[in-house]
Amino acid sequence: MNKNAKYRFLSKLERLAEELYQRGDSVSHDDEWEKQRSFMSGFCDSGLTISLVTQEEVQRAIDKAHMRVYGEERLARKERLKPLEDESGEPDWDAFESPTFERKRGT
Repeated sequence: MNKNAKYRFLSKLERLAEELYQRGDSVSHDDEWEKQRSFMSGFCDSGLTISLVTQEEVQRAIDKAHMRVYGEERLARKERLKPLEDESGEPDWDAFESPTFERKRGT
């Protein structure tokens, strides 16, 4: 395999991930998003199976797409959107009682 094939693969993966993130996320999505995520997962597996790319290169490509679409790193966004916990360790769902547009305005 040559570097050109690896570059094309990773570029295509970034485009697929960007399209997926523009369509929704793991919390808010539709059936088409699920199909697209499955396709992207198979695409990644194919590159890994033929040893064209490493898992780290795949993750870097996905992280770049996430940063372009959401403007923040995946793990930072995941932590920011994680429900707050109350004293029992359970999520504090009261934080989500106000409409989304009001919560977004407060950030």
